[in-house]
Amino acid sequence: MAWNTGLVSPYLDIAAYPGSPLRVMAGPGTGKTSALMRRIARLLESGVSPSSILAVSFTRTAANDLVYQLKLLGTPGADRVIASTLHSLCFALLNKNAVFQAINRVARPLIGFEVDCMVTDLATNFGGKRAASELLKAFEAYWATLQHHQPGWPQNPVQQHFHRELLHWLTHHRAMLIGELPPRALDYILQNPASLEVPSYAHVLADEYQDLNRADQVLIDALAQRGTLTVIGDEDQSIYTVLRHARPDGIVQFHQTYPNTHDVPLHDCIRCPTQVVHMANSLILHNHPQRPSTIRPVAKNGPGEVYIVQHNSIQDEITCIAAFIDWYLANHAGVKPGEVLVLSTRRFIGYAIRDELVRLGHAAQSFFTEECLKKLTAKEGFCLLTLLVRPDDRPALRTWLGLDHNNWRTTAYQRIWQAAEASGISPRELLDRIAAGSVQAPPHTSDLVQRYADLSERLAPLAGMTEAALIDMLWPPGNPDCADIRGIALMVVGTAQSPAQILDELVSTIIQPELPGERDDVIRVMSLHKSKGLTAKCVVVSGCVAGALPTLRAGLSSTAQQQAIEEQRRLFYVAITRTAHTLVLSSAASAPYGDAMQMGLVVARRRGGSAVLQASPFMSEIGAQALMALSGNQWRSNLGF
Repeated sequence: MAWNTGLVSPYLDIAAYPGSPLRVMAGPGTGKTSALMRRIARLLESGVSPSSILAVSFTRTAANDLVYQLKLLGTPGADRVIASTLHSLCFALLNKNAVFQAINRVARPLIGFEVDCMVTDLATNFGGKRAASELLKAFEAYWATLQHHQPGWPQNPVQQHFHRELLHWLTHHRAMLIGELPPRALDYILQNPASLEVPSYAHVLADEYQDLNRADQVLIDALAQRGTLTVIGDEDQSIYTVLRHARPDGIVQFHQTYPNTHDVPLHDCIRCPTQVVHMANSLILHNHPQRPSTIRPVAKNGPGEVYIVQHNSIQDEITCIAAFIDWYLANHAGVKPGEVLVLSTRRFIGYAIRDELVRLGHAAQSFFTEECLKKLTAKEGFCLLTLLVRPDDRPALRTWLGLDHNNWRTTAYQRIWQAAEASGISPRELLDRIAAGSVQAPPHTSDLVQRYADLSERLAPLAGMTEAALIDMLWPPGNPDCADIRGIALMVVGTAQSPAQILDELVSTIIQPELPGERDDVIRVMSLHKSKGLTAKCVVVSGCVAGALPTLRAGLSSTAQQQAIEEQRRLFYVAITRTAHTLVLSSAASAPYGDAMQMGLVVARRRGGSAVLQASPFMSEIGAQALMALSGNQWRSNLGF
């Protein structure tokens, strides 16, 4: 098929435009991926080398979907186009030997529980763990917004001290924070423009541009400096300004940086039912009262099915949603489990829905941030695998030594670290000498030394095991505390040829999870954030109650609170526009008081041991097109499930 077969404007304009830069403002479900694929097909058919085309996406799932769509093109060379996340590109660049020598840092990313250990180590000198965590967040913000490029940064003496200690810890442990990857890669490129290690592309296409922070966006500019640049985004789908310091102004004001920008907007929502489009527009206009609707309904999609339901309790909500999905799959011929997407504002609710679906006999899988490494058994197995593959991995050793202790054995570890530095050796070398009896252990470290001895005993039987046997040993079958990481590892074994490959794939999956798509035969349960870029025939949004949607931190200024509400509104907008046919918006009228407090829900009043809840205020913003809310019992009765 030729690149322009069947194409009409505006999709033809996107694919055919020969200049640079090109900005595509694309609302949800407007067909941007298809237009991007045709643009790449045109480049390939004109003789452009596939390896000189870079398609960057925000998530690993979206990047892999680009690879899949490229293969479907059938255009020669499409499978050799570089489709990647920005973090993967940075990781590859920073791991090159010449780059390592230049920056004197190791691009070994820390994952969640390793960061927690590091913060505990730093906390002693900075007023405790909470204060150290806040300082770390500030530095991640500085890197993301490129404030570290400003002369005299940082100026606060406490921040200067923390910065020195943070870099000392990271450099000694040969590690890097995930948020450091793009700014460190950018710094290297800016300082070494003629380096052979810096990749060069003739064409760069950056998707979800509104979810990139300033460091990401400037890095994209640097990668495209010798070629053309296409950016695709939508400010109404920017949902990472809090989590990643994303800069939606980057897509809105793009033309100010690039005066010759060519714009092609996409407005027709070819994914969602017309009723959902009206609801989405009504919702998002509360962020932009003076702006016209951003997406337009397509009549042939039909109105779809929309249910707004309030249940008596959270437990009723959980069982009713699972029963509805069971009924839905049984009564909608041809709909596969992978075409059902459950989004939950709270992990507790999502887990419970998943478990109830499994009890009903369905394949269901949950996807929340690093959920597979919450329990001690799961973390220990991960450390053991890391140290089996990389015996000198310092973050894995450090976390192993403190995993089973409430303060990570910080004081004892600092004594070991100081003694090792005084002798010019690593902590592991010192511990080996202590174990051999050639060196005396520093005072008050016997518990830590014993923990190291336990490590040696645990590692010994793992050597030489087959991949499947290794997983059984690290994460035993039948243990619920490690079931999630075990499931991921078993999927990896199918393609991995060695423990090292299992570890590499696990790290990638944990840091940048690849979510199953519609083609996979599993019901997906996840947070609203995780749903970005996904599509499903049936979407259920659970936990639509005040306090969960929106979620607001205490102590915010009125301006910060308004910004947070607008971002949460965009998050809800993204969630409801995932559907291609059926949408369920679900809430509960009550919850056990303790559960409500733990989940940060707004309690209208207390009634005995229960908290009275209210539906999310966003539910009143979805317009006249929305249906009246039903009770859970009415919903069951009307549909017969």
